[in-house]
Amino acid sequence: MRGGVILYRGSGADARRYLESDRSRADDHYLEGGTALAEFSVVDGKGDLIGEGALTADQYAQWVDWINPLTGESMGTARHAGDARHGSPRFAEMVVNAPKSLSIAAALHPEVSAALDAAQRDAVAEIRVWLGQHSVTRVGPRGAQRVVPIEQLETVAVSHKTSRAGDPHRHIHFQIGTRVWADAVWRGLDTAALFRQQGAIRALGAAVIAAHPLLAAALDAHGLTHDPVTAEVTELQPFSAAMSKRAEQVARNLARFEKDWRAEHPNQEPGPAAMSRLTAMRGITSGRTRSRPSSAARKRGGASSRHPAIDLISDACGRNGPSRSMS
Repeated sequence: MRGGVILYRGSGADARRYLESDRSRADDHYLEGGTALAEFSVVDGKGDLIGEGALTADQYAQWVDWINPLTGESMGTARHAGDARHGSPRFAEMVVNAPKSLSIAAALHPEVSAALDAAQRDAVAEIRVWLGQHSVTRVGPRGAQRVVPIEQLETVAVSHKTSRAGDPHRHIHFQIGTRVWADAVWRGLDTAALFRQQGAIRALGAAVIAAHPLLAAALDAHGLTHDPVTAEVTELQPFSAAMSKRAEQVARNLARFEKDWRAEHPNQEPGPAAMSRLTAMRGITSGRTRSRPSSAARKRGGASSRHPAIDLISDACGRNGPSRSMS
């Protein structure tokens, strides 16, 4: 796992747009249109799961705005940003991710895809348990506060299979609510303690994925080697750099298109329809072409709906994927 804890201080509506912008419109998980995707969970101070459910887009936005999805009650009033002060952090986020080569393997093989999904979900579950057992808040008046363990902690997990540029990029946005229940009221999570814990959290998530038996078996069945140190798929690692380079170019295209759109529509945010058009335009200047389907696509009877590089990798490595003897 790469990356650390980031505090989000915006509104629920802005958080929803943020999640929408962090994956391709071709992704089969999304928040737009009221579709449920955000996996909501509550753990107690022992790390035991005591509540869960799927949040719609509106429910997710309300959770960010400190409305409890289970009861509808307010968990507090967020402080808005003002002169020389930040707004209240609404949640803290870590991303449970994997190397590009592992995401490529998942895009190539459905069995690896299912196993990687399971491994990342299990990593989230273990992190959630650990947080329930180790998160704290502060009780008492300013200057005389004492640190106490939380009694309830809420989290949300949002799964994406692609990057904003459309490349294979399996990751889960794991969001830790900053309102916790302790000593009979809703209080603020001690985020300073959370920042000190982030190294342990990253190590825990990485260890769960690296040692996941279903993922190891699925990769082995396709002749792929999962490096226990780097977490890379050895045979697919050479393809990662080329796909990342293209992703950077596509991301620059999309950023330019969005900038032009905002200049033409001041004081507006692009909705789902506008973003879909912008995303469709992103590959126009990236050197991407669909005029000649790959042989893998032709065998399926038409153009590929997957990332174009996946079919090229399939052709180069054979239908069953690269083998360990590949030079």
